Amino acid sequence: MNNKILHVVPTLKKDGAETQLTILLKELKKTLQTVDLITFDLFSEGENIEKNLKAIDIDIKVYKKNIFLTFLYLYKIIKKENYDIVHSHLPRPDIVIGFVNILLKFKHVISVHAQYGTRKKEPRLKYLFLFPFWRIMINRADAVIAISEQVKSWLISRRVVNEITVILYGIEPKQKFHTPEDFNQIGMAARFLPWKGWENLIAVGSRINELGFPCSLHLAGPDDIGYKNDLVSLVESKGLDQNIIFHEEFDNIFNFFDLINIFIFLSESEGFGLVLLEAMSYGVPIICSDIAPMNEFIDSGTGILVDRDDIDTIAKKVISLLSDKKEQLSMKGNQINKVSNNLNAEIMATKVKELYY
Repeated sequence: MNNKILHVVPTLKKDGAETQLTILLKELKKTLQTVDLITFDLFSEGENIEKNLKAIDIDIKVYKKNIFLTFLYLYKIIKKENYDIVHSHLPRPDIVIGFVNILLKFKHVISVHAQYGTRKKEPRLKYLFLFPFWRIMINRADAVIAISEQVKSWLISRRVVNEITVILYGIEPKQKFHTPEDFNQIGMAARFLPWKGWENLIAVGSRINELGFPCSLHLAGPDDIGYKNDLVSLVESKGLDQNIIFHEEFDNIFNFFDLINIFIFLSESEGFGLVLLEAMSYGVPIICSDIAPMNEFIDSGTGILVDRDDIDTIAKKVISLLSDKKEQLSMKGNQINKVSNNLNAEIMATKVKELYY
């Protein structure tokens, strides 16, 4: 296969969609000669995926201008390089590439990574303005990928009539697996954002403490909007400073997993929930919100699904799982098998290439 492929993303900020893109590009590079990437922002002031992309020999171009100049730049470079396939991610690139595709002949593939503008404290007016243009470009695209059935259903509810293919995220199976020490440590790693469920998790930690069960709760991740300060104040007000420990973002999420016995994720809304897939690949016992799309790939054998607002029940399930080493081992084996057989990066990349060709 000698087709030239270009991926376009708004930023290289290290988030779920960008991390998954790195995994996909690494797989694509195994069989495709030319896979390039254009971004509008390296996100150099925080954690980004630039070094990960360079490690797999992806040519990265950065163009940070207004939308009109960006359109002209993309038009010129796509025409000059004669890309056969342009794969865009997130609304702004989807819209700009959609307009370029009106003038140039190439196959436009769009990946939709979330239900944009639906989560707490997201800039809903921005998405309300963008959505009519975005929907036009999605309906014009040659192929549309949704990362979950939930995202597909949301697109259909927003009057997207183009055919939508669901391709779940995939991850590389691990050679080394989770082997924590025998102590009661639980934790969550994600961006410090309101909809991720941090306040619910702190409430769970407080309830476990009230029940007299010895347990520490570890919280880690990047703090883009200063929300972490609110959580630190909440922990202090509850007198839980000794039980709840805040960490900076871990460069390697698996180092965080080694700190804990159970990973808890009480998010109210996710496009996918990549961190849960990372935990599964490593064999970390999981307790998470019983919401789509997380319940599309986590079942009773690979995790414990809970009502994220039922704090008392969650606390009791944490204590029960921490006390049951046999159940932890069973869950670990089921997780590793499921990732290897159904949710690995090679399967995901194969499905993407089928859409390409």
